[in-house]
Amino acid sequence: MSLYTIAQSGDPEALSALVRQHIPLVQALCRRFSGSEDAFQQGCIGLVKAIRKYREDSGCQFSTYAVPVILGEMRRAYSHTLGWRSRAVLNKARAYQERQIRLTGQAPAVGEIAAHAGVPPEELALLIEQDKGPLYDETGAFFSSLPDPMGENWLLRFCILDVLSRLPSEESWLIRQRFVAGRSQTELAEALSVSQSRISRREKAAREHFAQAWNDS
Repeated sequence: MSLYTIAQSGDPEALSALVRQHIPLVQALCRRFSGSEDAFQQGCIGLVKAIRKYREDSGCQFSTYAVPVILGEMRRAYSHTLGWRSRAVLNKARAYQERQIRLTGQAPAVGEIAAHAGVPPEELALLIEQDKGPLYDETGAFFSSLPDPMGENWLLRFCILDVLSRLPSEESWLIRQRFVAGRSQTELAEALSVSQSRISRREKAAREHFAQAWNDS
């Protein structure tokens, strides 16, 4: 039985060995993105996906199969250009915020801005995050540094990122805010101008979906 087959059966040591073996491929492709940490992180997610889906009887070498998968994930780090509707909503929200700051000297709450822009607070928060550029800017020490392929927890981090990337955007955002950025349900409810019970319900659903996606992996 090959190492790929063993890794695909769920053996973490086989998966770890294959990822370490092919890390130089990710590093080489990362040069196309000026060595960006975000591109490297996404590229490693692509590498894990390629290992899980590669079939040795396909007639092609692993590197031939893996390169487009890795590059596709790397491009996701730069795929947050907003569409015209989203851009219009965001511009309207920012114009209102700036106007209120000039008039009152204080920034209005997210809920107030969202109401003026005509979108739910959660959607506005997501648009603001997407417009920042690559994800995981705000995640602190958990995802901040370039991972060491020989470290103990780096593969687990990428598996978590992989699962988060497959969740709906709102649920992925909520999980990162709660369990990576460390914001409480109350803080998120106040920031979004919604009830704490609403955040609690959505968090419960997000955690259930995360657990299901993790088990499916």
